[in-house]
Amino acid sequence: MIAVFKTNVSTDSELNTISPLLNSHFKEIKWNIDLWDADKILRVDSPKDWTKEITELFNSIGLHCINLEIFHSAPF
Repeated sequence: MIAVFKTNVSTDSELNTISPLLNSHFKEIKWNIDLWDADKILRVDSPKDWTKEITELFNSIGLHCINLEIFHSAPF
């Protein structure tokens, strides 16, 4: 599944704060944040829905993210 979030991550410093947390808490996900996008989009590719946990992680360090959409891939 791919989850798309709107965030308020706008600086390299904020990205450097959230990056190790995402990497250590969610080892099986692939993610990126587009700092050039107006909505600072976080895209998460994972076999599991981590929407609640990711939102809580952002909130715990004073950042915000809102889930915009989840795409489920079709089975082969």
